[in-house]
Amino acid sequence: MRLRIVSGPGAPSKFPGAADGLITLAEGPAFLVQADRPPRSWTTSDGTRCFLFGDVYAVRSNDGRMLSAASGLQERCLEGPRGIASVEGRFVFVSVDSDDTCVVWGDRFGTLDLYYQSAQGCVLMASALDLLPIAGTGGALSTIGLAHTLAVYGSRPAKQHTLYDDVGRLGVDQGARLADGRIEFLTRPFQPLRSAEFGQRELNEYTDTFLEAVAARGSVHGNVVYLSSGWDSTAILACLVHLYGARKVRVVIGRMQYADRSGVINPFEIDRAKAVADFFGVRLDICEFDYRTGADALVERVQSMYRRQQIASLTGLNHALLAEYTASTSNGDEAVFAGEMSDAAHNLGFSQFATIFHPVQDFREYSDKMLSYLFGPTFLSAFQNGDYEDDLIWQIFKSRASQGVLDEPAEGDEGRARQLLASFFLRGNRLPMWSMDNTPLLTPAGRSQYSAEMEETYLSRASQEVTPETLYSWYLHLYNSFHWQSSTVCTLHYTAEENGLRCVLPFHDGGLIDFLSQMPESWGRGLDLKPTKYPLKWMLENRIRYPTHLQVGPHSYLYDVDHSFSHTAEILYGSSLRPLFLERFGRKVPQSWLDRVDNSVFDAEYIDQILARYQEGVEVGGGEMNDVMMLGLLALTECYG
Repeated sequence: MRLRIVSGPGAPSKFPGAADGLITLAEGPAFLVQADRPPRSWTTSDGTRCFLFGDVYAVRSNDGRMLSAASGLQERCLEGPRGIASVEGRFVFVSVDSDDTCVVWGDRFGTLDLYYQSAQGCVLMASALDLLPIAGTGGALSTIGLAHTLAVYGSRPAKQHTLYDDVGRLGVDQGARLADGRIEFLTRPFQPLRSAEFGQRELNEYTDTFLEAVAARGSVHGNVVYLSSGWDSTAILACLVHLYGARKVRVVIGRMQYADRSGVINPFEIDRAKAVADFFGVRLDICEFDYRTGADALVERVQSMYRRQQIASLTGLNHALLAEYTASTSNGDEAVFAGEMSDAAHNLGFSQFATIFHPVQDFREYSDKMLSYLFGPTFLSAFQNGDYEDDLIWQIFKSRASQGVLDEPAEGDEGRARQLLASFFLRGNRLPMWSMDNTPLLTPAGRSQYSAEMEETYLSRASQEVTPETLYSWYLHLYNSFHWQSSTVCTLHYTAEENGLRCVLPFHDGGLIDFLSQMPESWGRGLDLKPTKYPLKWMLENRIRYPTHLQVGPHSYLYDVDHSFSHTAEILYGSSLRPLFLERFGRKVPQSWLDRVDNSVFDAEYIDQILARYQEGVEVGGGEMNDVMMLGLLALTECYG
């Protein structure tokens, strides 16, 4: 979906070049609404014209029931900002009143990006950067946008930031009123939910909610699951077979070969996927993620999309391969499902058996729970009360982080809440009080500037208002501004759209997020014995036909049995991406932005040193290797122009 709105004197004639391929939907002397295809539209009783861009899956009634999108209720719900939260979908709503004032709102989670820029006395808002006149203003780069892209996993600016100083992006709870060449920001205040005591009734409620979420996004014409063989994608598969039957479902998995020296790096995943597909009687297709050759052609295919959506990630390249393969074998009307975001929604991202390496998988799962506990309500209370140093779990992880720098605890309850949230969302490693001093890409002044702006923009209200009872609700809300819109997630949608597909994420369902916002610590997030993703696993054992016996043994990749194995090392040193990295580094591409930003923020000497070692063939590990990868991906796509 491509959308552009221009407000200001002479709007229809001022920016003709960017309108190529767009059709005009509404026009006046001082406003213009354009898109690449006709949206759903209607006129209210007072003459306001309404346009709905994107997809609506369903509407939730006041009692939480899921109603069909065909009910027409979404029109009434969308006409007021509070009603938008009840509409499930990935969409943008635009209204134009008789005074030529445009009001714009995104869906509850802000899943469709809306960029805005002021130029030539007008304000422009668009769904992609190439629909804005960035080049005409010099394209000054954003120091903070770049800092977050390089310093935090996800390789994309946080939600309200972009890679450009004079271009912003609507936040999760923001709307906009465009009139007379000006933009006024509107707010839909987030109301956090409190954790509650859950029991048997809630287990069935979770199951019903998840089945509704899958059904609302499914297609009677066929459904494809991007399969990883883990709990999340196979749970979606089980539910789709339960709802539509095996003949309406197929699965696609990527076989990863990053370098000759390592061969197939996800053999356990492939073997389990075959067994799961056989169990459900569905067709399994294997897409080759073969980076031993041909990376240059793949990068060329995605580069335009990466640039217009400020993306830089290896995961996005994998998603592009999946989407291309799926489209080549699709009937054109299938829904494409992905299990992304389940880890975060259920267990704050600590559900990967990767917290502490150990040959016993059950212990690795419990170590995930221990780290989740350190960001949970019990530890927050101890942290704010000053009792945390006696916590055994804290002592274990603090001792394991002895080579890193930890900050001193902040002053006051608000200060410590902000510190915990910053450790979670604004650091390269997730551990309470993990210091920005562990981020050598930034200078001391740069770390301070980055922390101050990011905390004020995203964490200020949360740190003032959060309580142990609302902590999970705040995490899941803030995720929408960080990882859930990052290059590793948004590329599922954008690569699918590039290939004429519709990708849906049933774990990003409003009813499910509300449930998990209230789910107690004891349901797999803390030190109790319930497993990670407890309600999901209960559903699969008690309500849905599912091969639980297959979820044993190594999780997915070679690092499940060899802790020294690294995906990043294989890409940097053994794949056909390496010549591309070397070519960009030789042209000083990643360093070039230092001349276009506040270069007191980035440590140019450190960057030059690590890139020189990489060019010399020195194989490093740890944080330095990750920094080279981040710089390489940004340079590879040259997404900052």
